[in-house]
Amino acid sequence: MRIREHQIRWNIILYKNKNNMERILKIWKMTWFHCSNPTKKELDEIKNTYDLHEIIEDDISEVNTQDKVDVYDNSIFLVLHFPKFQTNWTYASNEFNIILWKDFIISLTTFSTNHIEEIRQDYIESLKNGKEEFRTSPYYILYTMIDVMYDKVLQALTKFKWDLTHIEKKVFSEWNMDQSLIRTLTIKKRNAINLKHIMTPQEEILAELGKLLKELYHGDLDVYFEDLEYKHDKIMSNIAIVTESTDTLSDSYNSLMTIKTNHMVSVLTIVTVIIWIMTFLTWLYGMNVDLPGQQFTYTFLILIGIMALVAWVMLIFFRRREWL
Repeated sequence: MRIREHQIRWNIILYKNKNNMERILKIWKMTWFHCSNPTKKELDEIKNTYDLHEIIEDDISEVNTQDKVDVYDNSIFLVLHFPKFQTNWTYASNEFNIILWKDFIISLTTFSTNHIEEIRQDYIESLKNGKEEFRTSPYYILYTMIDVMYDKVLQALTKFKWDLTHIEKKVFSEWNMDQSLIRTLTIKKRNAINLKHIMTPQEEILAELGKLLKELYHGDLDVYFEDLEYKHDKIMSNIAIVTESTDTLSDSYNSLMTIKTNHMVSVLTIVTVIIWIMTFLTWLYGMNVDLPGQQFTYTFLILIGIMALVAWVMLIFFRRREWL
């Protein structure tokens, strides 16, 4: 990676690679390296450039399915997962690998996210007026990253609730079975489960991370990570609500479709019974034997009248029984 540096102001330096993509943000003594979807070559460069523990080197090279926080040689290695909305209306798990030292932080993400770049720009702007010193620590950057991603999840859950309200109107307003509505409900159920699986492990991670930061950093960050715990609780409460709402809507839709299907079967059964009686009369007079009334001119019309009368009587009977 060919690095060139660009002096801005307030002793803030941005290092850019040959593609003009910002990778390293240096603020006074603190350095922040960020990369999205790193290639094997970039990972090898990171391993060669920074003195990482061998276990960390192995972990950042492969996909981690679980969140975790470990301490190696006075450094913290953190694995978190956040939902990433895909073009097929589902959520994928965006893995964050974060390594913290006293004056250094490395953040690697599976998928690129504009929120991280916005953090970096906002971070520069927030230092214009000489903010508190702890804002230049990697621990505060860690808090900012998690906080912004939590806000993103809460916004997604708000939209999730709005979508469910719209779906609820369609469920109770449409008579015919809607294949697109069934697909939408299925996707929503899967998304709710994915969100729950992604966000649930972070409760233990935040608690353990708060203990580690008290040991490694003596700044006033308790109130910030308590805010993260509050937001996480709020996220889990909202996930529980949308999960229950989605399940209820799905069950309601299935019940309505069952009722409508049973009604259609009842109607078809009634029609079949009426037609069977008419078929019996026509079959009876189709036999090659002498039957009463064959010699009369208006026998055919009389039979039609009898069949119409039978149909009318059967309809009245079924309506009074509330079968139709």
